[in-house]
Amino acid sequence: MTSTSHASNDHPLDRATRGRLSQAACEDFDQAVDLLRRAGLFGAMGWKASAQAMRQIASADLSLGRLFEGHVNARQLIETHADADLRAESLAGMEAGLLFGVWGADGAQPVTASGDRLSGAKRFASGLGHVDRAIVSARSDEGQRLFVVDASDTARHDPAAWTMSGMQDSRSGGFDCEGLRGRPLGPPGIYTREPHFLGGTWRIAAVTLGGTSGLLDRAAAVLRARGQEEAEAHLLRLGPVAGRVLSAWPAILRAGEIASGPEGAADPEAAAVRALSTRLLTEEIGQEAIAAVERSVGLSMFDAADPVGRMARDLACYMRQAARDAFSAKVASALLMGDRPFEDWFDG
Repeated sequence: MTSTSHASNDHPLDRATRGRLSQAACEDFDQAVDLLRRAGLFGAMGWKASAQAMRQIASADLSLGRLFEGHVNARQLIETHADADLRAESLAGMEAGLLFGVWGADGAQPVTASGDRLSGAKRFASGLGHVDRAIVSARSDEGQRLFVVDASDTARHDPAAWTMSGMQDSRSGGFDCEGLRGRPLGPPGIYTREPHFLGGTWRIAAVTLGGTSGLLDRAAAVLRARGQEEAEAHLLRLGPVAGRVLSAWPAILRAGEIASGPEGAADPEAAAVRALSTRLLTEEIGQEAIAAVERSVGLSMFDAADPVGRMARDLACYMRQAARDAFSAKVASALLMGDRPFEDWFDG
């Protein structure tokens, strides 16, 4: 399992590669994951190139985008919190093509740790059968801890637990941690520390925006094939959404820059608020895009095999991240009800 090439930092995926990736994801998801590996995307990459890659991959296929975002998240956690041995081993594995994930949601029996031995189970674990190593959260006497575990044992996988209509190719499901040994990652309480917890939701925003872009591309292709590319109703309906997608990208990049650099370290809570605002914005744009595409493409996208409909279902499912209303209230309180004038947020 070796990475054979390296993507450009300026253009992680060119148009031809994105096309191959989209086709492979529809025909053979395993092949699509391997395309990412062979493109060198599991190795070292700066925050901006990662943002571009997350958007581009999600535009090709949202399930792939979800897996890649988890890998980027895992790399950031390891680079920031791992001891020297775990860091060196994990980063070398990534360079060699290992896929990492972050699995935080607990099942009916929450994951607990006694020393380095785990019990309980995770749910919504994405990438079963693809993720080689996973970072899992666990309750312990010291508080919540993170552990790096071997995720490759198929006997621990429960893909049947994923019954959602969307994101079916994400290979999500349950993961049994009973008796599993993990390697501790960082001190207790590190997982929810800002600016890398809520401050990392800019990555979700990048994936959401990519999925929305991919949905609009697919809808436009259908309309062109019908000879409706100049139909005013479609242009007036879809054009404003496309404009909002394009306009949201600089905000995501700014949120990523802050969370990943000295500004985020200096004011972690402000970094979290800015990242959350992009996540909420892209959810709103994504919902608008789905509604507009349904009206323009019509009944054909409700066929189970229709690529436009599949992308819309995946996007609707992906956008349903946890605690949306709580995040919205947090952003509103910080931007409008705190001691800092709203005007100061623009240039900070």
